[in-house]
Order: sequence, then C-alpha cells, then structure tokens
Amino acid sequence: MNGKRLHSETGIFFRLLPALILASLLATGCGPDAESAEDVEGEEVAQESVTAERAPAPRSEPAPRAIPAGTTLHFEVAEEVSTASHRAGDTFALRLLEPVSGNGGLVLPEGTQARGVVTEARQSEGAEDEALLAVRLESIQLDGRSRALNGTVVAADTEADAADSRTRSAAKVATGAAAGALVGQILGGDTRSTVRGAAAGAVAGLGVALTTRDGHAVLPRGSQVEVRLDDSLVVN
Repeated sequence: MNGKRLHSETGIFFRLLPALILASLLATGCGPDAESAEDVEGEEVAQESVTAERAPAPRSEPAPRAIPAGTTLHFEVAEEVSTASHRAGDTFALRLLEPVSGNGGLVLPEGTQARGVVTEARQSEGAEDEALLAVRLESIQLDGRSRALNGTVVAADTEADAADSRTRSAAKVATGAAAGALVGQILGGDTRSTVRGAAAGAVAGLGVALTTRDGHAVLPRGSQVEVRLDDSLVVN
C-alpha cells in the first residue's frame, strides 16, 4: 500500500514540476532572457536622455528691425519747392526733425535724410488761374541705403508766393485723400472734387497739394510735413 502511495505522489510531483519551474522563473523576473531585455530597454532610455541633453536648444528668431505702420514721422523741407522752379518728376530733400524708435532696436535718428518728389507743378497764368503744386514723400536714407517709404501726409505747413509783390501768404493746402481730390478738381475741371482722366495719374501716391491764384504755389524751406506710415518700414 505504501509503495502505491509513494508511486502516486511521485507521479503528481513530476506532473507539477513544469508549473513549479515556471512560477520560479516568473518570481525571479522571467529569467535571464527577460533580464537581458530590461537591460537593453534601460540602456536605450539612458541613451535617449543623453542625446536630448546634448541636442542644441532651438534658436529663437530675432525680432525684425522695423518702424511699425501707424507711426508718425515729422519732417522738415530742406529746400524750397515751387512751381517757379520745379516740374513733375523733380525731387527735393527733407530731414527728420525728431528721432523715432521701432522694433528690434531700429532707430531713425534726428536729421535722417529723406527724399520727396513733385507729382504735379502748374504755374498760374492769370488772376483767375490757379497755380498747383503736388508732392509726395518717396524714400528715406538708412544704413547707407535708400528705402522706399509708404505713408500718408496728414499735416503740412506751407505758403503761397504772390506773383507781383513777392510776399507770401497762406495757400490752400490739402493732404491725404483731400489732396487727390484737390488735384482732380483743378486738372480735371471737376467741381465735385472727383479725380478723373489724366488727373488720376498725378494723384497716385500723393501727399500734399497746395494752390494759389495769380502766383506760385510754394513749399518753403523749413516748412514741416507730418507723415503717418501706411506700411511698416522693415530693415533687413
């Protein structure tokens, strides 16, 4: 009887042996192969960490050097401009009266040179005839280069030069859209101040228009022109 019992228990032991071995392997971390896999995974994580530490930080792009749109610039006319001496297409000099700071450390210092251009110059032919002078700001000198300037003249200090006495008086002055309307009225003969025909070409990009009867329209040296930038002045 004891022999049969021993034989039975021995059979049970051998049947359970694989399960016991598997349980032992699980308890010790799934054996040598599993331990090796964990080591490899740990090394990969460590390598990724070292690579991330060595990777250079992304560079932030510097702010562009620019004078933002909407900024007002105050200029002084550096030479007299008149219907007696200038024709359409002639240029003239201006200078900045006050320094202007922008983004990215850009500064336009006082005295910065700018250039204007005459878009229309029409002399008076008699007491009932109007002289007309129209100008716009074209460019500004910065870092040794001429840079285009897109702005609207919002104010101007101008005079008229009487033909007979050489005395000066206030001229009829218009700026911005009103300047275009004034030119259109005179050149196009439109009493409703609508720009038509050939007058439209003279108005393009217009800044200041002034008129006087029986004399010359004059933008005197030292007169001031205030310009509001329509587009940002970006310096690369």
